[in-house]
Amino acid sequence: RYPFTDWMDDDGIDPDPIPITVTVTVTGDRLIADFTGSALQVKGAINSPLPFTKSAVYACVRHLVGGTPPNNEGYFRPIEVIAPPGTVVNPVMPAAVAARGLTGFRMANTVFGALAQIAPDRVFACEMGGDTGISFGGYDVERRPFVFLEFLFGSWGGRPTKDGVDACSSSVVNFSNNPVEIIESEYPLMIERYGYLPDTGGPGKFRGGLALERQYRFLEAEGTLQLRTDRRAHVPYGLAGGRPGTPSRNVLNPGAEPRDLPAKCTLTVRRGDVFRHELAGAGGWGDPFERDPERVRRDVMEEKITAAYARREYGVAIDEGTGAILAAETARLRARRP
Repeated sequence: RYPFTDWMDDDGIDPDPIPITVTVTVTGDRLIADFTGSALQVKGAINSPLPFTKSAVYACVRHLVGGTPPNNEGYFRPIEVIAPPGTVVNPVMPAAVAARGLTGFRMANTVFGALAQIAPDRVFACEMGGDTGISFGGYDVERRPFVFLEFLFGSWGGRPTKDGVDACSSSVVNFSNNPVEIIESEYPLMIERYGYLPDTGGPGKFRGGLALERQYRFLEAEGTLQLRTDRRAHVPYGLAGGRPGTPSRNVLNPGAEPRDLPAKCTLTVRRGDVFRHELAGAGGWGDPFERDPERVRRDVMEEKITAAYARREYGVAIDEGTGAILAAETARLRARRP
């Protein structure tokens, strides 16, 4: 029996965190994923119907067995999913389910956490933790309606032999972020920032992938912004001694008077308003003080981490002028490892 629990921040209506618990049991040639202990179904639309819950489990197991077996009954039959009715992973009428995608990611994070106890050399640390949903809607100057919707993805967690992948599709779905050029040509939006945030990937022997940020400027007179995000309060976990990534963040009008927004909300925006979303950083894998100092140096040179962060999180001292590793100082820092 291999139990694991991960959390969603809230459902967008009630502020309480939502636990998703799974216990994975392997008996002979069968695998059972039992979600008993998960939260009861919630008021918000993040409840996951049973077929979606099963799909999340099947996708996670496929990561361990490889992509050779086809998606057919022969692959599904050895996997049993137990999801008590009336819970967030198997709701009953009249539960709302339209925003279940985010819950699917958290279920996957939870199942991977359990599978990591079975095959620690084949499971990566927690990815950024969900398809962040961002929507702008309204009417243009000619009163034609428009709706922009995208699901932002970030990075993968550190792997048992490699760093996490920076900025890629999720491990359990097959779509990706919208190109900036398409957004700006089709919608009254300007993308002012889109890139990596340094010091955000979870420290580890193999670093977690960096967080992404995207900043939108609204160009119409008035509209509606709706957010379905997560991982503000419960950050992506690390594995095998790796540390968690950084939390996500929503900011309206960053600058002199920024307004922090909750993970899930709906609000009115006006021409010139700027919204910035920072995805969570992915978790690290392995003890950060076992990371090759040359990898740390390269991350500093590529501006993925700062020299101060390298010193604090990895125990590696870098000369900021030359970019060289200060060997004696590094040895001293690592001798005092936490």
